[in-house]
Amino acid sequence: MKARIALLRSMGAARPYQDSKPLDIVEVDLDEPGAGEVRVKMAAAGLCHSDLSVINGDRPRDMPVALGHEASGVIEAIGPGVSRFAPGTMWF
Repeated sequence: MKARIALLRSMGAARPYQDSKPLDIVEVDLDEPGAGEVRVKMAAAGLCHSDLSVINGDRPRDMPVALGHEASGVIEAIGPGVSRFAPGTMWF
């Protein structure tokens, strides 16, 4: 499945971020959900303070990384062992 993500390739970009543009919006291929995983079709996602802390280097992470963990949408697929959710369940 194809998805678009906000990809951060390196930390420590100069501010203001509207000028340095540390994030790229790219298309990626997603695997089917593995054990204990769900795939959510995102309706909306945003960046929060913890994402900005990764961008500026205060919360180092392995690179590259997809940001935007505050999201909502609908579960499209579930992996083995998932029993709490089903496709069609709202996720927010």
